[in-house]
Amino acid sequence: MGELLQTRHGERYLSCAVRTPAFDQAIDAEVVCFWDLGLTRESENVLFWQQPDHDIAAVQTAIDTIPALVAERDARWAAADAADRVREEAARVAEAQRIADLVARARSEAEHSLTTRRWSWARRVDVDEAQGLLQRPDLDVADAMRLLSLVERAGKNVVRSEGKLALVHDKERALAERPEIRTLALEGVRLITREDADWATLENGRGWSKSATIDGHVLDALPELDVAQASHALRLLRVHHKQLPRAVVERIFSAA
Repeated sequence: MGELLQTRHGERYLSCAVRTPAFDQAIDAEVVCFWDLGLTRESENVLFWQQPDHDIAAVQTAIDTIPALVAERDARWAAADAADRVREEAARVAEAQRIADLVARARSEAEHSLTTRRWSWARRVDVDEAQGLLQRPDLDVADAMRLLSLVERAGKNVVRSEGKLALVHDKERALAERPEIRTLALEGVRLITREDADWATLENGRGWSKSATIDGHVLDALPELDVAQASHALRLLRVHHKQLPRAVVERIFSAA
């Protein structure tokens, strides 16, 4: 027993011993509350504040459990670290797959648009940029997003054309209201579209002009023309009538 003292927590027998590295390691592990055991450290000493009915055996038992508690805690930490690494790797793999999917989608959409609707790419510089990107084997996210934006721009050109073609061109309304003229107008559109292999990139007097190529191809893709669409087809055919057989021109416009 040490010296009996009156403390704010009641009577305590105070004993003192020299601190050791083992004690510091045990208390710093923080797996057992040394205060509850009556043990504190002060300067170079270990103080034991022993209650009159202190269960010394319980103190020793608690101290003896420290290695097992430390091992258990370290195992939990290691398991948590391993789980974090698994999540991080899964996130890395998922991100890599997301990027790969994005690049693949950008390539696919750009190639499909350039192959099937090259006429919707109004600007030659956009075509050149897209083709340059498609030739690169190592597209990154920024490249993929740029490709998709170019495809989107081409798509918007089509949407704008479709919106314009949905409104009747009043000067051609009378002819466009005749079913047989609508059929002939679509035939004329298709004749010129077949000659538009360069998508108006060359001034060769064949196919659609730069300002008409998107409208012409949009009309060509339709199975039939309504009044509004036919009115625009007639407007375009008047401009490009020299490319049509004279008989077709006369059949279309003779009743005007």
